[in-house]
Amino acid sequence: MSIQLAIAVGSGIASYGASKRAAREAKRAAERQAAEIRKQRFDVQEITTQQHMQRSEQFDELIASNIALAAFMGRGDRSIQALRKEEARRYGVDVDRLREQERREVENIERQAEETRRQGRITAEQYKTQARQSLFNTALTAASLYKAPTTTTTTMGGSSGASSPAPKLGMRPPNEVLY
Repeated sequence: MSIQLAIAVGSGIASYGASKRAAREAKRAAERQAAEIRKQRFDVQEITTQQHMQRSEQFDELIASNIALAAFMGRGDRSIQALRKEEARRYGVDVDRLREQERREVENIERQAEETRRQGRITAEQYKTQARQSLFNTALTAASLYKAPTTTTTTMGGSSGASSPAPKLGMRPPNEVLY
C-alpha cells in the first residue's frame, strides 16, 4: 500500500470523525439553547402571578373603600352590591386577560424552543451527510490510488515469459463457443 493511499484513507477517516463530532455538538448546543429559552417560561409565569396579585390587592382595596364610602354617605345595600358586582366583573376580565397573555407568551416560548431544536437537528443531519460524503470520497480516492497486481500466464510447454492480465470474473474467454 502506498503512503499516498494511507494518507488519503487516514485523512478521510479523520474528516468523518470530525463531522460526526460536529453533528453531536450541534444537536447538544441546540438542546442547551432550547432549555435556556424554556426557562423564560418561568419568568413569564412569575410576572403574571405578580400582576394577578397586584390586581387582587387593588380589588380588595376598592371593595374596602366602597364599603367605607357607602357607610360614610349612608348608601344602601343595593348600591354597594352593584358596585361590588361591577368591580368583580372587571376583576374577572382582567384576570382572564392576564391568563390569556401568559398562555400566548408561553406558547411563543415553546415555539421558539422547538424551532431551535429543529434547527439543531437539521444542522446535525447536514454534518452527518458531510461525514458520509467524506467516507464516500475517501473510498473513491483510495480506489483511484490502489493499483491491482498483474498476473502472468503460462503455456503448457512452460513459461511463455509474456505477461497478460487475468480474465475478469464473470466473463467468458473470447474463443469459447456457446451451444
